[in-house]
Amino acid sequence: MERSYIPGTRTDFLDYIANWAIDPDSKRGLVLFGTAGTGKSSIAHEIARRFQAMNRLTSYFTFLRAEQTKREDYHLFTTIVHDLSKRYPSFKTALGNIIRGNMSLRTAQQYGPLFESMLLQPLKDVQISGPIFIIVDGLDESGDVIGVKGLHSFLAEHLTHLPDNFRVLITSRPEADIVRQFDKFGAAFDIIHMLDSKLAARTGDDIRIYLQTNLSPDTFEQYGNALAKKAEDLFQWVAVACGYINSPPNGLSTDDCIHGLLSDDAGLVELGQDLGPLNDLYKQVLEGYFKADIVLRRFRSVIGQLLAAFEPLSIQSLTTLCRYSVSERNVEDSVVAIVSHLGSLLSNVTSTDRTLPIIPLHTSFRDFLTNEQLSGPFYIDLGEAHRQLAHSCFSLMLKRLKFNICDLPSSYYPNDKIDDLQSRIGKHISSTLFYACQFWDNHLERVEFGRGLLVPLRSLFEEKFLFWLEVLSLKNSMGLAIPALSSLNAWLASGQHSEVFLLISCQKRRN
Repeated sequence: MERSYIPGTRTDFLDYIANWAIDPDSKRGLVLFGTAGTGKSSIAHEIARRFQAMNRLTSYFTFLRAEQTKREDYHLFTTIVHDLSKRYPSFKTALGNIIRGNMSLRTAQQYGPLFESMLLQPLKDVQISGPIFIIVDGLDESGDVIGVKGLHSFLAEHLTHLPDNFRVLITSRPEADIVRQFDKFGAAFDIIHMLDSKLAARTGDDIRIYLQTNLSPDTFEQYGNALAKKAEDLFQWVAVACGYINSPPNGLSTDDCIHGLLSDDAGLVELGQDLGPLNDLYKQVLEGYFKADIVLRRFRSVIGQLLAAFEPLSIQSLTTLCRYSVSERNVEDSVVAIVSHLGSLLSNVTSTDRTLPIIPLHTSFRDFLTNEQLSGPFYIDLGEAHRQLAHSCFSLMLKRLKFNICDLPSSYYPNDKIDDLQSRIGKHISSTLFYACQFWDNHLERVEFGRGLLVPLRSLFEEKFLFWLEVLSLKNSMGLAIPALSSLNAWLASGQHSEVFLLISCQKRRN
C-alpha cells in the first residue's frame, strides 16, 4: 500500500519508521535522505536501539568516511550474512552447504557473487517468519565513485530481490546520483527527505522535545527556547550541546557552558558555512577539555588513528595499536582520558565494555577535524595518522605473529577439516592482530616513503612473512595478499627502491 508520512514530532516520525518496518504491506526499503546535521543518523541509531531492545534488529551497518577502500562496500554484505547466520541457525546451515569447499565464495569481493550466492541462494532453502530488519547508515560514505554503477546502484536495483519479509532502512546524504538511482526503482522504496515540508515544518518542536528530555527541568525552562533557536535546526548541535551542559569541563559550571553556547561573541572565526554553528560548537567543546599541549598531542594521535582506521576500532584495539605510537606509561588510561569526554560525538566511549566499536555519531565531526581552517589546533593530519597506524601494524605483527600461531596438531589437514579451528582462531588471533594483517598496506600507501617505516617493514618480511600468510589463510583472506604486495611495490618505487630487497631478504632467511 502507498504510505505518506503525516507531519508530527520526532517521536511520531520514529514511530512511523518502526511501523513501516513491521507492516507486511509496506515497501521493501525506506531511504532517508538528509544533509549533514539534520538528524538522519541519530534517527537510525534510535530505531536500531528500539529494535535491539525488542530483539528484532537483524543487522546494522554504518559506513565510515576514512578514505575507505572498496573493501568497505563488500563488508556490508558479509556483515549481513554473518548477522543472519548468528540469528537464524537454518540460514547458517544452508550457507555452510553452499560455501563448503568453494574457496572463491569465501574470498569474493564483488557485489554479485556475495549477494546472489551467500544471501539469496541460502534464503531460498529456509523459512524465516516475521520481519527481518536491516539498517544501512551513511550510504554516501561507502567510497562509491559517484557516476559509476557502484554499490548504491546495486542496492537500488537488487534489494527488491530479497524475500517479502525483508525491510531495509537506508540513510544517505542527498547525492544527486544516489537520489536518482533510488528514484529509478521507486516502486520498491519509500523515499523521505529530512528537509522536506513533512519533516522540516516540525523540526523546531522536535528539538525542543529533545532538549526537554535531556536537560533538567529548570535548565530547560530557563534556556530551552534560546538553545533551540541557537541550534538552527541542527540535531547534532543539540546533541553535542546537551552533552557539554550535562558534563561541564573541569573548572566550568553548567551556567558557564550555557552562557558560552548562547554568546554571540565566542571569539571564533566566522566560517560562513551551513555547518558554522555546529563547527563552532565542536571547537568550543574541544577547547573546554583539551587545552594543554601534552593533551592536544595525545588528542591528535588517538583521534587521528581512530579516524584513519579502515574498520571501527574499540577502546581495547585502539589501545593495543597506540602502544606503538603513543609515548605514555599507561596507554589505556591515556586513550580513555581522551575518548571518555566525547560521548556526544563518538559511540560506545562511555561504556564499561571496551570491546565495542567506536564510531563518529556524525560525519560532520570528522569533516571538522580534518579541515585545518575549521579546527585549528585540533586539526587531524590523516597522513600522519596513517603513518602511525602503519608503524603500529608492523610492530604488532612483528611481536605477535609466529609459526603455527593456532597450535594446530598437524599441518597435513586442510583448514576445513579441523573441527575446532574457529575456537583456535578466536583464542590466538585477536581482532587487532587481524586488523594489522588486513590493512597494513592500506595505511602504507597513504604515507610518503620513509626509512622510519622501511626498517620494521624489512624486518617483517625477513622474519614473519610466511606467518602473515598463515594468518590470512586461517581467516580465509588469502585474496588480500596480492593487492597488499602490489601496494608495497608502489610504495617502494616511490622512494626509488625496489621489491628486490624484500626478495633477497626472504631468500637469505630461507637459507
